[in-house]
Amino acid sequence: MTDRTKLDAWLLIVGAGPAGCHAAAAAAGVKRGSLLIDPAVLAGGNLPRITHLNNLPGFASGAAYAQALRNHLAGLDELCTYIQAEVVKVEATDDCVRVLLRDGTALAGAALVAATGVRAAHTAEVPWITSTADFPQLSDSAPEELGHNVVVLGGDRPLGTWLRTHPDAGQKLTVCHTAAETYKVEEVQDDPRVRLVSVEAVDVSGHGPFTVAVTRSDGSQEIMTAESVATNAGTLPQPLPGLATGPDGFCPPDRQHPRIVTAGDMSGRLAQRVSVASGAGARAALELYSRFGRQAV
Repeated sequence: MTDRTKLDAWLLIVGAGPAGCHAAAAAAGVKRGSLLIDPAVLAGGNLPRITHLNNLPGFASGAAYAQALRNHLAGLDELCTYIQAEVVKVEATDDCVRVLLRDGTALAGAALVAATGVRAAHTAEVPWITSTADFPQLSDSAPEELGHNVVVLGGDRPLGTWLRTHPDAGQKLTVCHTAAETYKVEEVQDDPRVRLVSVEAVDVSGHGPFTVAVTRSDGSQEIMTAESVATNAGTLPQPLPGLATGPDGFCPPDRQHPRIVTAGDMSGRLAQRVSVASGAGARAALELYSRFGRQAV
């Protein structure tokens, strides 16, 4: 393909979470059009699942932030088009980036921001957990769906969000977390509803009540009983076919083709904050503009 070949938009954006939406806004700010592609009916990504926000000034919930992003996109006129579709392949050349949609449609742009985010890890995908059951995510569980005595597998950030969202919940949460998650659980260590247990391995058996056999980080053993078990063991990236991945499955920006920048949660474990993703999306679009902004559509 040469520059004379028609592009469908200057910028292709895959993933309509905060990173993708801010990439579209930044592109529009320099008068470059974008196609924002996501399987969901509405833009916003996983934001509506965040019931309590305390690190994004001006917004108390993910749903409110998602609505604000949609309102902003609607005001971009012809500079951003939302396409509800799944991207199954990405291919970059010296002249453009192409994406293939699930229905067979092919689209081309001068550059691409990949911001497909992450998903919650299932119990069977966590190497330090042994269980025949796939327990519900804590973030998706209402207090009334849990018993009084709950074992939480993993100390990821949604634990603090759940506690802040349900300040009157009477559950006692025994949180089994790895040493690598210690810095994450520090934010909840003073909550009287929480007992923190640093572990190397956990084996869950039974069907309620559950028996939870724990190997602590110091090598000691503990067996506990729980009315219910919930998973909170982190996230896994959702890389697009065609992107370069690191050993951990994430897609660092510096491993990609020059016409592709990854942004937000999928770019690395330390990028998984709403505010970080928002800024990263805008920066990704502007970085690509500095490289390929003069390429005509």
